[in-house]
Amino acid sequence: MAASKTTKKRKRKPAAKQQPVGNRFQTEILILVMFAACLILMISAFGMGGIVGNAISAVCFGIMGLCAYIFPILLFAGVTFLIVNNTNRLAYKKVLAGVVFFVFLCGFLQLITEGYTPSTTFSDYYSLSSEYRTGGGVFGGAVCISTASAFGVVGGTVIIVLVLLVSLIIITQRSFFGFMNKILDFFTDAAREGREAYLEGQPDREKQKELRRKIRAEKRAEKIRRLEEELEEEELALTEKDPENISKKQKKKTRRSQKERQAAVKANREGEFNLPSFLDEQKAVLPADTDLTEEDPGPDEKPEEHAQPLEFQIHRSQPQPAREELEEPDFEREMQEAEEEDAYAGYEDVDIPEMQQVLPSKTETAVKASRETGKAAAPAEIKEDPQPEAEQKASHQPSRNPKSSQTEIEHGIRNIQHEISQGEAPEKKPYQYPPLKLLKRGDGRSQGDSDAHLRKTAQKLQETLHNFGVNVTITNVSCGPTVTRYELQPEMGVKVSKIVGLSDDIKLNLATPDIRIEAPIPGKAAVGIEVPNKENSAVMLRDLLQSEEFKNAKSKLSFAAGKDIAGKPVVADIAKMPHLLIAGATGSGKSVCINTLIISILYKATPDEVRLIMIDPKVVELSVYNGIPHLFIPVVTDPKKAAGALNWAVSEMTSRYNAFAEYGVRNLGEYNKKVANMRVPEGEKAPEKMPQIVIIVDELADLMMVAPGEVEDAICRLAQLARAAGIHLIIATQRPSVNVITGLIKANMPSRIAFSVSSGVDSRTILDMNGAEKLLGKGDMLFYPQGYQKPARLQGAFVSDEEVSAVVEYVSDKNQGAVYDTSIEKQVNTAGVPGGAGGGDRDVYFTEAGKFIIEKEKASIGMLQRMFKIGFNRAARIMDQLCDAGVVGPEEGTKPRKVLMSAEEFENYLEENGG
Repeated sequence: MAASKTTKKRKRKPAAKQQPVGNRFQTEILILVMFAACLILMISAFGMGGIVGNAISAVCFGIMGLCAYIFPILLFAGVTFLIVNNTNRLAYKKVLAGVVFFVFLCGFLQLITEGYTPSTTFSDYYSLSSEYRTGGGVFGGAVCISTASAFGVVGGTVIIVLVLLVSLIIITQRSFFGFMNKILDFFTDAAREGREAYLEGQPDREKQKELRRKIRAEKRAEKIRRLEEELEEEELALTEKDPENISKKQKKKTRRSQKERQAAVKANREGEFNLPSFLDEQKAVLPADTDLTEEDPGPDEKPEEHAQPLEFQIHRSQPQPAREELEEPDFEREMQEAEEEDAYAGYEDVDIPEMQQVLPSKTETAVKASRETGKAAAPAEIKEDPQPEAEQKASHQPSRNPKSSQTEIEHGIRNIQHEISQGEAPEKKPYQYPPLKLLKRGDGRSQGDSDAHLRKTAQKLQETLHNFGVNVTITNVSCGPTVTRYELQPEMGVKVSKIVGLSDDIKLNLATPDIRIEAPIPGKAAVGIEVPNKENSAVMLRDLLQSEEFKNAKSKLSFAAGKDIAGKPVVADIAKMPHLLIAGATGSGKSVCINTLIISILYKATPDEVRLIMIDPKVVELSVYNGIPHLFIPVVTDPKKAAGALNWAVSEMTSRYNAFAEYGVRNLGEYNKKVANMRVPEGEKAPEKMPQIVIIVDELADLMMVAPGEVEDAICRLAQLARAAGIHLIIATQRPSVNVITGLIKANMPSRIAFSVSSGVDSRTILDMNGAEKLLGKGDMLFYPQGYQKPARLQGAFVSDEEVSAVVEYVSDKNQGAVYDTSIEKQVNTAGVPGGAGGGDRDVYFTEAGKFIIEKEKASIGMLQRMFKIGFNRAARIMDQLCDAGVVGPEEGTKPRKVLMSAEEFENYLEENGG
């Protein structure tokens, strides 16, 4: 029996051991599989799971929303908990409570992130959460629909929070109120301990206060004693001097000083230390936070330490100091203006005969008239000509012999006409630069975003990149007028392209309209992310013209471009560009940029140094500059005459090169230098210096529509050859397409300025790269002159129309009026666009069109298109030619033009003009 019992036991033991071993292996395998699955879900949630992972992640986010980030962790914890406690019924209750908690957590996240809208369907919840990775997904939508639709948003929120708390109590098996009591007890104990520590240290603090109070009292007494000693020394010195040699002024000053010192001593004895006036200067020099009544902290006092040291510096532009030194040129000019106004103040009271103004003795009349009014004349404006006394009397008062006076007047007129016939230019006045007071100064108060906002944005930017697996360190922050650049240094192994690819996610997390990533920054081992400021600061042209960069610029073609990201003024030189292409959408700041360029030249150069030719097909942009002495010809507004202006510039370039070859020089600077040092034999006329010429075209698209061939050829020739001749082109357009900015024009215009454009295609047309489509407008530009490796982002200077008008009016009034070159003007006015298929000045259909319009007594471009089967541009040119000939009238909006000639008159016109 013993043997049999022993045998039974041996048979049962192996069977009892094999069953737990198999179950243990299955359990371990199941746990490992669940761990791998949850790890894949976690990786996919952060966008690193490849194609399949991204698809799984999209489904998870669509179902669970933001809870998809924690779902893998909760899933692994729940499954593991059930496997370990598979026989415990309480474990199943806790897991069920965890599922309910998870579902209602999705609903809670949906309410606080996206809210509840009754019209939203389950498919909307799924698509929104799947695409943007937000909200609570389908689970959250189901909870919101079931609770908020029945009890409202507030009631639904209360129910969701209640269910979450109940679920937590079931999961943790802990009392909610017991937990709250523990928290309350913790804070109560902490407050009690703090109170006891404070009471224990109260005697020591009282001793320290008493010690500091004694030290301050001793130092105050020492100051009072020094003041009394100085007062006694002054009184002693005053009594030792001879009373007769002391002036009343010195006595008054000494008595005032004594009174102030006595008042200061009295105030100090009463506990109020007031500084006398002779110490005010020392007080003004001290920092604003210095208190003379407070003393240095004692050995027991320690300054407050910062919690954390700064990890990066914030650079921002400093406002221009409102100092008088910056206004010295303006002050001199204002004094000169005041003298001129005083000199001419009495002219309105002087009765001058009408014909007397042409006589040489006019200036003497002005001098004497100003002296009679008791005011000094300006020596720079009025020059005395030595004349006989009889002529001075004749010029100052009516002559008693009318015949003799009339003879002198006629003789003076003949002399003036003879001088004009000989072409002698009148004596030129020195150019008077406009004062800076005509321009508005920046307020200097707005400095962009605050430091706290910049640090908060930098931290959010760093956290955003870290969430996407990109670890960076922010090394520098540069706060400009409108944009702040955050410089990031990525860790080793991080690709720059990965940061660039996260631009949309960065824009979403920072809640900004747009950002621009410069990867990398030229000359730095960092990536720049440019974020628009919440608070912008205006860049006024006056602040740039007052800067040292503009004052120290030697070139006469220097202009204030704007301020860079760091707030530093940027001054460009057109002569080094040497031609500039400006492009951008409507309202982006092109016209303001051209205005700042022209105003900068007016403040920098005289008409003898720089001359301007302006072409404005839009008519209203540059017409305000008519009358300034820098213009060669009036502003050209007719697109057909613009080709003539450009062709004149080509001929002027050719003639200048011929002059350079004659004198053996290579450029305009060497020619002017040689002319200035040249010795001219008597009887020969010395060659004149040649000014630099700047040709400004405000809208290239209109010129390319009217005469694309001639305009493009002239621009290309000037761009290729005109640099050494001192001729520079500045071309602006609001349509940066390839048929306007052709390949030949781009190849010969090395410097570009791009303002905000509508698409990356336009940006590539201007800069050969993307970036301009991300600009903010209102002067935000990419400045890409010749010599730059990459474009620099600037905020252009602003000058208003009122400031432009004030400067133009001053320059026109204070200087010699615009003297236009009639030969250039005649050449430009006679230049026209060839007329289509005929190749001459008139179109081949000119005669037939004129007869047809007179016969129908109706003139419209559409009628010519249908009759002669031609295009709109050609029909419009024929209509313009008929208008120039006087056959039809000008445009009247949408109405047809009026027919002004009859058939007989048109025939006579054709016979007279060779038709």
